[in-house]
Amino acid sequence: MKPTQQDHAHRPRLPAEDRRSQLLAKALEIFGKQGFHGTPTRELARHAGVSEALVFHHFPTKDALIHALIEAIGFEERIAMMERVLDPMPPRAALLQIAEQFLTRLRDEPGIFRVVFSGLVETPHLAGEFYQNFLSRVLALETRLFERAFAEQAAKAAAASQPAPAHGDPAVIARSFHGSLLFYHLAGAVVQVEKVPTDTAALAASIVNIYLPEETGASRREC
Repeated sequence: MKPTQQDHAHRPRLPAEDRRSQLLAKALEIFGKQGFHGTPTRELARHAGVSEALVFHHFPTKDALIHALIEAIGFEERIAMMERVLDPMPPRAALLQIAEQFLTRLRDEPGIFRVVFSGLVETPHLAGEFYQNFLSRVLALETRLFERAFAEQAAKAAAASQPAPAHGDPAVIARSFHGSLLFYHLAGAVVQVEKVPTDTAALAASIVNIYLPEETGASRREC
């Protein structure tokens, strides 16, 4: 049943910040099911049990709402943590962490990936901002990790008087690596033609092994 004006009048008043958080939580839930622009503001208001005017009070435009959703999801904090913690790690271990964290969040919170994808695809200028502020930093981190990994392999080969392994451009390889992760995002969460991964550690290792195969005992002894 649709809430009436009297229902809204008798609903307990929440502090503005709590009400805003409630609206963001409900937006993540409903947009994750129906897409960003496929959900009218009045429908968000109905699901949240508030007036549409109150939604517009907190989020005057849908652009403002998606900016708030991206902030609430915590991309800035997550990427800053990755840069701080993973950059100094051994490259293969860091890439395993990136892959497993991405796949685990996809498994546990697929709705978040649907919200972000639908919001950015349907709002191109925000997609550009998202790339500059977040995705480009992840790709830069992955590029640095591959550069270090290849340099370490070349140094080991030189020490063993062996030819250096042939590698491509680390920036291209980083994009290929990240594209492998995005496939599961699109196929599992957005289009939903495949199940989201369950054994995220095993899948992460399989993906990283394509680009940086794990050294066997024999290969380590040869080096």
